[in-house]
Amino acid sequence: MASPNSVLPRGFTWTDYSLLIQEFLNAGYRAVSYGEFDPTQTHVIIRHDIDFSLSKALDIALIEAEGVSAHYFVLLRTEFYNICSHSDLEIVEKIRDLGHEIGLHFDAARYEDRADVLQAAAHWECVILESIVSRPVTSISFHRPANSLLAMSNCLAGRQHTYQPKFFSDVAYCSDSQGAFRFGHPLDREAFRARAAMQLLTHPIWWTPELVPDRLDLIDRFLDGRSSLLRREAAANCQPYAKRLAEADGAARQAGSLAGAPCL
Repeated sequence: MASPNSVLPRGFTWTDYSLLIQEFLNAGYRAVSYGEFDPTQTHVIIRHDIDFSLSKALDIALIEAEGVSAHYFVLLRTEFYNICSHSDLEIVEKIRDLGHEIGLHFDAARYEDRADVLQAAAHWECVILESIVSRPVTSISFHRPANSLLAMSNCLAGRQHTYQPKFFSDVAYCSDSQGAFRFGHPLDREAFRARAAMQLLTHPIWWTPELVPDRLDLIDRFLDGRSSLLRREAAANCQPYAKRLAEADGAARQAGSLAGAPCL
């Protein structure tokens, strides 16, 4: 077991993430579900809110599959991915089949700010998600939650949510929101040294094979990749557009070859 003062990487590479999880296991933590969580035990809830990239989430899920089960919260109402599409659903199913739990990432801002409306909307989204992933949805995570939601202690749509006090304010809570552990790295927290219960939230978009100094570059890379995917899909569904893309690619390759030609 590593000592509390051991020097470990504090970055955001896949290696760093693997070491982070291993340190929790070495310290005697047990990764549990929200239903199993006991704040008096050495328990950790490992949670991922998928705001942008499902493929990045799968990368993390594969790392974890060797030793822990985690929670992956997916958005139903987002412009960044579509879990009903063939490719995105395949990713979600792979994450599920690795033994991880799929939960609802609920964007309450898309609905009227009334308790009855949010209850009905969350129930509706959970039912849809359950039909898509063929599994019960037992937990909800709010997307960019308002302060009123952070203070809500009751269940939502009959399901536990990640900001209930017993998971959030009553225990140590660590998040890499905005690409940094702004309130201290999990391994540096007093709760970790005391082997106290914790909830660990990460966003897969921030974790990469190699170090990326400018974290916002990761958003640009994702958007570039998404744009390329949409162009390919457009070409597959519209022959004239496919011809235009082929002509543009040919022109680009020709320009590149001319740029590299020697002067005569």
